[in-house]
Amino acid sequence: MVIHRTLAAVLLVITALAADAAAQPENVLNVGKYTQLGSYDPHAGALDTLWWTGNNFYESLLDLNDDLASLRPVLATSWTASRDGKTFTFKLRDGVKFSDGTPFDSSAVRLSVERAQALKKAASLWIKPLARVETPAPNTVVFHLDQPNAMFLPGLRFLLIVSPKALKEHDKADQAQGWLRDHTAGTGPYVLERWEPNIIHVGKKNPHYWRGWPAGKFTTINLRHVYEPETQRLMIEKGELDWSENVTKDALPALRRNASLTVHEKPGTSIMVTYLNTNAGPTKDLKVRQAIHHLWNQEAFTAITGHAPSAGPLFMPILGADAKIENPYPYNVERAKKLLGEAGHPNGGFTLRFQSQKGDVDKRAIFELMQAELNKVNIKVEFFDDTWPALVKRATDWGATKDPNTAIHLFGYFRPMFIPTALDFLFNMYHSEGFPTKGGRNFTYYANADYDRLINEATATADRDRALRLERQAAELVWKDAAVVVNGRIVDKFVARKDVKGFVYLGDRVSFRYYDMYREK
Repeated sequence: MVIHRTLAAVLLVITALAADAAAQPENVLNVGKYTQLGSYDPHAGALDTLWWTGNNFYESLLDLNDDLASLRPVLATSWTASRDGKTFTFKLRDGVKFSDGTPFDSSAVRLSVERAQALKKAASLWIKPLARVETPAPNTVVFHLDQPNAMFLPGLRFLLIVSPKALKEHDKADQAQGWLRDHTAGTGPYVLERWEPNIIHVGKKNPHYWRGWPAGKFTTINLRHVYEPETQRLMIEKGELDWSENVTKDALPALRRNASLTVHEKPGTSIMVTYLNTNAGPTKDLKVRQAIHHLWNQEAFTAITGHAPSAGPLFMPILGADAKIENPYPYNVERAKKLLGEAGHPNGGFTLRFQSQKGDVDKRAIFELMQAELNKVNIKVEFFDDTWPALVKRATDWGATKDPNTAIHLFGYFRPMFIPTALDFLFNMYHSEGFPTKGGRNFTYYANADYDRLINEATATADRDRALRLERQAAELVWKDAAVVVNGRIVDKFVARKDVKGFVYLGDRVSFRYYDMYREK
């Protein structure tokens, strides 16, 4: 009799749980994206593309605060720095588990550091100053640098921590790179369930996530690759998307009139530039590069895209409120013709190749404007586009040969402020240690020994005023060398269904924290 009553009670509990599950259906966020990854491996993939989705699967010790000027703890709860700026001690968060159930501790941090350093890919660039790691306790990790480095502490946001268990179980003599390409094993809110390249990424909630799963959180994220902004617009209007990340200026008025949608439009930290190849082809000549600068029609670009002009080759506010750089190349067709004549091309007569990311309408607009302006001086421009991983690979491979026959002369690029220092731009985009072959984003291999010296000194000094002076000098030198055409500062545009709340704008078009969003009932 007792057995029957117990069984009945168990059945009632099971029935109640089933009814509760039915009453709380899966909460799905459908996102429209246009960029593509090459790998989900946080130590082997390109961080600027991994960040479009990867920071929802993996976490770091710290991250940018919402004010973009300071750092907030994540897997660490606090940290201290030595007076000489060479030792950093972190206290780690208790009770955190990886998505496979493995406890997070200091040994996991050390293993991720060692793996990133061994793979010598993008993640290693940010921990390059690190000489030694100590783990005196499970909740304590100590980083030792050979010399002070202003980028090290904020750059730790890119040291994403991977489960030691997953690394061990899936190591096929490749440090688990094959498995981690399309699987995840982090402490973040989501676990990668499915990835169909160029089509969709599906993330499911990590049941071990340390922040928990309050009602309303999105338990599934469908990240859909929709390259055409007009298609994204139609999909979000129909309710097929909840969040759109590729929106044009022309679409905004109609989207704002739609009572079912919310439009987010904010000037961000991202700048757009077109790299000019300083190593091969006609653009190897400084005068040709200067002529191209004089043919950049900023006014037309702003009118077409809604983006703002930029006063320099980086997010200028990070150089201080009083920072000003005189634009040495105002729009001037006649001046461009004169420079081309001095370079031995009085009648133009050559062809340049422009490379762009597939689906990026802003870069397409840059190409079309450049094509129209360069046509005025009898210079032709050919257009090539591809997925971002393919473009990065091509630029990296080209660095090994610098073959003029395969050179890209014009390379469209945008970069947000990943860490709150000017060195984020000045080192990764223009320093010789920032070549793609070394994990950086100096895509046309611009190199200037004086520039490198300025950045090296700014990185190592603890005197912030001196560092600022050096950074400003370096920024002026990039423009003097005509290494990039400064196309403008991006005004970010995103569209959400009206019931999607909780979006935190991080000043860029890459850091989307989907866990922080929720659906309002």
